Amino acid sequence: MNDSLRTSIVWAIGLVTAACASVASSDAGTPPAQLVGAFWWMSEADTQRSRESWKTDLDAIQALGMDLMVVSGGFMQAEESATPEFKGETGPLEGFFGETDHRGMRIFISTLSMTNWWTQTDPAPEITRAGKTIRNIARLYGAHPSFAGWYVPYELYVFWDKQAALIKTLYREVAHLCKAAFDKPVMISPFFILDKARILGDFRWVSPEEYQAFWTGVLRQAPIDIVALQDSGEHLSCYTMDDRKPFFAAMKAACDATGKSFWANIETAELDVQSPDDYVARFGLKTHANDPKTNPYWRGVSAAKLREKLRFAGAFTTTAITWGYQEYVRPGSRPDAGKRYESYLALGLASDRK
Repeated sequence: MNDSLRTSIVWAIGLVTAACASVASSDAGTPPAQLVGAFWWMSEADTQRSRESWKTDLDAIQALGMDLMVVSGGFMQAEESATPEFKGETGPLEGFFGETDHRGMRIFISTLSMTNWWTQTDPAPEITRAGKTIRNIARLYGAHPSFAGWYVPYELYVFWDKQAALIKTLYREVAHLCKAAFDKPVMISPFFILDKARILGDFRWVSPEEYQAFWTGVLRQAPIDIVALQDSGEHLSCYTMDDRKPFFAAMKAACDATGKSFWANIETAELDVQSPDDYVARFGLKTHANDPKTNPYWRGVSAAKLREKLRFAGAFTTTAITWGYQEYVRPGSRPDAGKRYESYLALGLASDRK
């Protein structure tokens, strides 16, 4: 949802359950996962902002208890200098990194991807492209104390046959390139689908057991450190915590078996629908969630639901990040964002980290 890759892939996957109902309450005794960070797409204007201009946005992020950002954008695709070694050149985002360094924040940078990377029959061109991007990131930002890790943005559910071989190769080789440039943690953020009935599209569904087996195989052969599982199931507001639970358990088991850190990616945007029948009546059978007709019905999740999602995630991990803050919660991003931000602030998420 936050990236061109997200737009191309994730929104094209249909996710809805046969028994989608009101959000189920989680165990009130479970400590919530701590919300530590958010995704941020760097626009061209963002790359030129001064250090001073970043203070308001970063103040707002840190007031919610977050000190980590996963950043993406075309800013790291500039041509490399003749020598690949870091020379400390001034580049885009110097104002941003100047302020995040000062605050002791942690910044993960996306390695990007080519358009329609999942259709490639040969991984070599994408590996070559990723290598150039990674060297640019290292050259421009490697000396900044707040540069804390890499985000490899191949976001997917499950692949089969030749596509399965492709993603294993890409994750393995791109993660190795990241480690060779700067040996910092490598993060990925897969998702799961719940549309067993294929209401939103004719997409292949797998059981949680198959999901666990696939991801165990992927993770075992790649130097990935953090798996931040997207929690939405695919964004419909009627999904329950119980709907999500089998896939969270499956990915947690895959991470435990392969020595990876398991995080939750708590999505703070959703498509407002009451049930599968409601979705079909309003948008039509097999209509994708990213169809333009659904655009007016997207919203930020309520503070109560955010707390519930964090508490649900707490049964599996202590750590959460979020996709959706920049678009739906950041003060000034949309007419209702200020009130939503204040409601999140009232949850005391920052105090949860103390």
